Amino acid sequence: MNKVFVSTVCIGAVSVLGGQASANEACDATGQLTIISATDDGQYDDTRGPENSIDGVIDPESRWSNESMGTPKHLTLDLGATQTLKSLGVAWYKGDSRKSAYAIQASTDGTNFETIVPERNSTGATLELEPIEFDDLQARYVRIEGNGNDSNSWNSVVEVVAYGCGTPVEKPAEPVLTERLGTGLFNLHTDRPPSENFDLAGWYITTPADDDGDGRADSVYENELIAGWTDPRYFYTDPATGGMVFRSTPAGARTSANTKYTRTELRGMLRRGDYSIQTRVEGGYPNKNNWVFSSAPASAQQSSAGVDGVLKATLAVNQVTRQGKGGQVGRVIIGQIHAKDDEPIRLYYRKLPKNKYGSIYYAHEPATGKEQWIEVIGSRTDRAENPADGIALDEVFSYEIEVKGVTEGDKVIPMLHVKIIRDDGTEVVAEPFDMRDSGFSIEDEFMFFKAGAYSQNNTSPEPETDFDKVIFYKLDYSHDPAPEGEGIVATAPAPAKAAVPAVTGIVFDDSFADGTRDDGADASDSNWWTTTTSSAIEVAPGHLGLVSGGSGRGIRTTFEPQALADGQSLQATFTFTTPETIGSDRDSAFRVGLYDTLGRAKLNGDLSASSKQPNVLYDGLPGYMIDFDVNLNDAAAADINVRKHKDDTQGRLLGTTKGYANLGAGGDAYKIEANTTYTAVLKLTKLAEGVEIAGTLRSGDQDLSHFSTLDAGGDADTFGMLAFHVNSKTFGTSKKPDTPDNGIDFTNVRVEVLAD
Repeated sequence: MNKVFVSTVCIGAVSVLGGQASANEACDATGQLTIISATDDGQYDDTRGPENSIDGVIDPESRWSNESMGTPKHLTLDLGATQTLKSLGVAWYKGDSRKSAYAIQASTDGTNFETIVPERNSTGATLELEPIEFDDLQARYVRIEGNGNDSNSWNSVVEVVAYGCGTPVEKPAEPVLTERLGTGLFNLHTDRPPSENFDLAGWYITTPADDDGDGRADSVYENELIAGWTDPRYFYTDPATGGMVFRSTPAGARTSANTKYTRTELRGMLRRGDYSIQTRVEGGYPNKNNWVFSSAPASAQQSSAGVDGVLKATLAVNQVTRQGKGGQVGRVIIGQIHAKDDEPIRLYYRKLPKNKYGSIYYAHEPATGKEQWIEVIGSRTDRAENPADGIALDEVFSYEIEVKGVTEGDKVIPMLHVKIIRDDGTEVVAEPFDMRDSGFSIEDEFMFFKAGAYSQNNTSPEPETDFDKVIFYKLDYSHDPAPEGEGIVATAPAPAKAAVPAVTGIVFDDSFADGTRDDGADASDSNWWTTTTSSAIEVAPGHLGLVSGGSGRGIRTTFEPQALADGQSLQATFTFTTPETIGSDRDSAFRVGLYDTLGRAKLNGDLSASSKQPNVLYDGLPGYMIDFDVNLNDAAAADINVRKHKDDTQGRLLGTTKGYANLGAGGDAYKIEANTTYTAVLKLTKLAEGVEIAGTLRSGDQDLSHFSTLDAGGDADTFGMLAFHVNSKTFGTSKKPDTPDNGIDFTNVRVEVLAD
């Protein structure tokens, strides 16, 4: 293969695109300019990405290829700075046997491009760099606009070189890559979970599953959902189109005793994974997870996360139920606005078994007054004729549901708008619905969007195989910002406690006798919070479980901050039982830490964090951790490691060791067995010259390992939070609460102050 060597020759300037001034001085020299990146629209062929066109290799296997498909394609080159551009050299794929149609455009800002070479064809005579000449000009961005070749519609470039002079630019050590769009419908990826095709950070999902056996439909919340959660029964990526599949069987579990039907449905969560914000406030007042109408009182708007809103979706209904009572067959809810108790809109798709097409209609359930039904396409009746303008199964269409306030005198009237957009672009727009008398414009109301497949048939004789299936290809919602103000209610957690001088004795001693995770009836309870996913905790009388299984998860407790004097120690002692399954070769897999909360009130609550969604409340907390290896392949290497939390921005507390300084490791080697009870200790001692950190692991009365070290420069003396974390695939096989083999069970956790 041939190498193209790039150098930069600087001195210059000539004409200026768009009339912009250039910092370059006039130059006469010519050399190869550095191209720092090559990008396109992400629809390139498989591994034929745009970065291949500037890799310095003239080889047909290293090329950019992107098919026009009716519209030209652009290969955009960034010179890194405004340069004097004099010419290009382009090596076309199969350049000696076919002619490629192209034009050249240039820009100084990357937005406004001017054509500098009108459309023409390559010579079709060479595989080498083919010169493209034009008048000298000032440009930072160069765009090759390709429109196929005389054999097909593909645009393929093996290599591009730019010639001119200007500012010295350093090429990145690693190439700038363009993310490839999916090959499915609407450029979705067919080989990725829904969360990598859609923004699901603002949703949680409920399915008909009852895998935890509590008698209610299971829900998966935002951070676990965006981490790639799927369920092959109910929620997954369609392998043909890349769409987000919602499948709901009448045989599944329901959300509550008051719900008649099953669903696989998303619920809007404006908190976007900030679990310190409640899903809803007791009493039904708006909070920063939900939205309100612009007709609501100012105090309600100020308490909310948004005002008015629009839900947009592109989807296809693929299957509806065909058996059961005539009033239920063939109907499924595909979108909603849900209020505290009622539903301003439930949008239905319904296709009767004898009909070729389905109807679209909606129900308006007011807080006050009777439910009303509005037909948009076809009829909602049980014996409806085939709607000639109806929507067939598998037909792609879109809907928009919007609430928008209209000023009428000194009042704001909430109006509901519904629009259906067919695949050919035609629109069916329902008459705006006046909701002034619906009872939603009050302080103790709030709204949230829902989307998916909410089955409306519970009478099918074959509930496992007679189901509803809906595939979404686009899904998004938006709101006007909430006005600033005090709002209705204070939703912030209780303020953090101020540090008190440590006094020898028990801070808390929790044996979980009351079977709860809060500071309840027991004499020396503590509150327990989740540090990762909301499913990390399970409780029962006598134990608190850290549910991990195949996931890395953490829990923690906060307590009255203890300010240690020299010679005093804060000791955390915890007894736990391992599950039936223990992972192998899990380095630093079980972690324990003590921290200063720095007065951060929101640490008194569940706060999720992950690599994709870090939480700044965990950053910079002074403290220390110990970690235990679990069944290393080299058994003699298992030790206790001591680390110091740094003022870093990892946002994950114990979920990673990157935000810690390693102070040392040691102790006797050990092995952690299945179905075995252990007691471990983390002890911090404040000394005049620093902090001593010690870790111990025991089985019964036998010390298996002990290690201590001194942080000579350590000045942390106040601690008010104890945290635990287990890495994935360490303890157990299940990550569902209240199931066997799903993590470790704590039977006692005690924190105490000891004197020297």
